[in-house]
Amino acid sequence: MQIKHLVFAIIPLSAALAASAQTAVTPGGVTEQDFLADMPVILSVSRLAQRLDEAPGAVSILDRQFILASGARDVADLLRLVPGFQTTTSFETDAPQATYHGRSDDWANRIQVLVDGRSVYSGHLQGSAGMGWQTLALDDIERIEILRGSNSAAYGARAFLGVVNIISRDVRETIGSSGSIKFGENSVEDVGARLGWGDSVATHRLSIDTRADAGLRGAYGASRVARANYSSHWSLGAGHDLDLRVGALDIDAGRGTPGDAGNNARVRYMGSRFVQADWHTSLSADHDVLVSASRTEHTVRDGFPLETSYYDDLLGAPYSGTVIDFSARERNDAITVQYTVRSSPVLRSVMGVELRQEFVDSPSSFDARRSVGTQFLRVFGNAEWRLTPDLIFNGGAMAERIAGVGDTLSPRLMLNWNVMQGQTLRLGVSSAVRPPSAYEKYSDVKYYDRNGQNPLVWGVPNSKLTHEKVVVSELGYYGALNRWGIVVDARAFNERISDGVANQFNDPPEVPTVYLNSERYTISGAEYQVTWQPALRTRVIWSHTATQIDVSSSVSVNTAFRTARGAPRNAASLFAQHRLPSGVEFSMGYHWTDGLALQSSREGQPAPAGRLDVLIAKAFKLGRSRLEASFLIQNLGSPLPDGDRKFSFEQRAIVGLRIEN
Repeated sequence: MQIKHLVFAIIPLSAALAASAQTAVTPGGVTEQDFLADMPVILSVSRLAQRLDEAPGAVSILDRQFILASGARDVADLLRLVPGFQTTTSFETDAPQATYHGRSDDWANRIQVLVDGRSVYSGHLQGSAGMGWQTLALDDIERIEILRGSNSAAYGARAFLGVVNIISRDVRETIGSSGSIKFGENSVEDVGARLGWGDSVATHRLSIDTRADAGLRGAYGASRVARANYSSHWSLGAGHDLDLRVGALDIDAGRGTPGDAGNNARVRYMGSRFVQADWHTSLSADHDVLVSASRTEHTVRDGFPLETSYYDDLLGAPYSGTVIDFSARERNDAITVQYTVRSSPVLRSVMGVELRQEFVDSPSSFDARRSVGTQFLRVFGNAEWRLTPDLIFNGGAMAERIAGVGDTLSPRLMLNWNVMQGQTLRLGVSSAVRPPSAYEKYSDVKYYDRNGQNPLVWGVPNSKLTHEKVVVSELGYYGALNRWGIVVDARAFNERISDGVANQFNDPPEVPTVYLNSERYTISGAEYQVTWQPALRTRVIWSHTATQIDVSSSVSVNTAFRTARGAPRNAASLFAQHRLPSGVEFSMGYHWTDGLALQSSREGQPAPAGRLDVLIAKAFKLGRSRLEASFLIQNLGSPLPDGDRKFSFEQRAIVGLRIEN
């Protein structure tokens, strides 16, 4: 049974099951309040729990209040309001994407995306995390921690320019049931349900939802995302805890252009399944062990028959009816053992080892090999050393042995100086690598005529392709001006990338695609975010990013243009929310850029673009239940270019209703 059918089956059951669920227990885990106190605590930067002003880098935290008030319908869309990020809602190349400091190709593969610490990387989709962004419904997310800067010292090769860790809600805080529905213009239809139950030993949550719309103007076909997620927490006594997570994702979305021989219109299926277990034990007050194991499986079904005689005439062979296929199956297994120790009041450290294996099976992508397997051995360590009460040194590194690539080392050094109460300066340097994805290195794409002969060569492998390298230097400032309710987070950066992986954006099969270590460029600039909370009911967040990308070498003029304009020279965002005494909540989010190269751009001056979303919501008491009605307008203005220069995001009015028991 497909997930979307389960959605409509569970909604009428939620209320009845909630009545029979066991009495809610008092939450024993870390709550949102703990993280949103005077100084938030973050978990995802060095693998140590640290105060925000003591972490080795610039971090944005998207809390649950922000997530619900943003008006976004998925995680990728949320990040348009984070400094330095570029996003798209298009399903053309992948699922909706988000990337940091530019996208030089059609994929977002230079940041590490984690869901509860599990990597959602896809080697077949050129290292993208497109499916991973869709793992959880927004209603199941507690917060999102975003390190704006390279973090391979903690998370390995894929954390090339940054890390996003999506953290789900504690199951002990979601006892009961809820249901929601949204519908509106552009055939928006989102439906979800959640059920939580448990006792002092074990608590559980089951969430099922689907979201759908008619897609972008100019793009082919509608899109539908369906999810099912189960989570449980087990308190095993004597300091032992076990978290289990199982999930499934189905995406059906249109792709291609009607009549295009090499990219004809069709509906593509992308699916993901995962299971994850995290066992945590406290050996003492100063010693902790975490063991995490996961399996993630991705499936892509994407093919169409050639319906033109163009290639028949060109090469004199019967190609009409030959299936152009981009399908694949992928399996990623990982196990991590992590040990955290507090050696003294001034020294804490975390160390560990990770074994990871990635396997991609795609005869259409790897003609001669048919499948590709890659093994990783990672050893990491990070330490926080308080040199003086006001001076903290963060140091760490990860050593990796990657089959087919070799041995690498990614170090980071960061000094945090608390100049005065609430005022911290950060100075640091780091280096990182990104190994080529399985597709980039080994793609061997050939399509044969109906007789299995006369191959059309679409892509060729490059056995010499090696990892990209980046050296990052940065200066940061974090200031908490509590008297005025203002927090400032600023970062100046210089990111020097060498051996960048790129292709010539060829038009196969006349010129087959090949990936080369052809690019060398520097990303420099500054970004800042100012949060002002003058009252408990009011919050305003302003951010601005200035980015300059200078390309010193590239495989072609077109490729150089895409790299240099992969991020806007200037981008800004404004988010504001306010709750009236009557209980009516108002929020708005505005994002503006002075233009960036879209997916089919080859030249020209990108046009400035802006998007304004406005949300009004009101909550009511209905017996023991809480009912919330909302009205959302996305892109209050002209159609906005999105993903590809041929596509645009049009204004949408959406009405929502949510009930919680």
